[in-house]
Amino acid sequence: MPTDWNLPDVAEHYEDYDPVRERALAYPLMFEALGLADPACKTVLDYGCGTGKVAERIVRAYGTHVIAADPSPGMLGIARSKRPYPEIDYRRIEDDQRLEVPNDSVDAALSCFICVCIPEADRIRRIANEVYRVLRPGARFAMLELNPDSIGIPFAIAKMGEQGKSYGAGDPIEVILATPSGVPMVVVDYHWPKDVHVGFLSAAGFRAIEVHTPTLPETYEGADAERMQVERAHPPYAIYVAQK
Repeated sequence: MPTDWNLPDVAEHYEDYDPVRERALAYPLMFEALGLADPACKTVLDYGCGTGKVAERIVRAYGTHVIAADPSPGMLGIARSKRPYPEIDYRRIEDDQRLEVPNDSVDAALSCFICVCIPEADRIRRIANEVYRVLRPGARFAMLELNPDSIGIPFAIAKMGEQGKSYGAGDPIEVILATPSGVPMVVVDYHWPKDVHVGFLSAAGFRAIEVHTPTLPETYEGADAERMQVERAHPPYAIYVAQK
């Protein structure tokens, strides 16, 4: 059964997930690619902000204004309650994926694990189009997704799908997330190959599209280093960076 991200208990369980891998592998690469440290970067769009953890991280690191948008009332409720920063403008994404944001007004945009939650290709296309619309010319979009080439790899923190099983574009795929409570969160996501995402971005008008699949450096000794041994050889994420 598909995971309903609008349900309050699903949002609360997701809030319990600790994004330790993202902090080690994804956020530094994404934030640098977007140029968030540049004083000219004044407004960032977090499309699919969830419970606001990434928006909070951006505000605390850079002091930047963040438009944090999500379609789930449950996610936004937790975000507004736990992360009520004045620099964060929380907004609801409606069914047409549109935002009340002017054209060419955002200096950088990112999304984290939103496409993997969507079964309809047309909806992902609308998201790419909307992000492109609000970005100023020359600005960049960084999109973090599970690596579709790492199906069945036995990661301790998050395992995706069954090894040896073939998944087509848009097929449901089970993901098991570890949480600090010790109770794993099992969600049903959707499989989108890398070339499909590149196609969506290109069709929206993005150029200079790059796909990064980082692994954890052998020298990493940070949080949960022992649990992330597999990540040293196998990349759990695909990060797409594109320019308007």
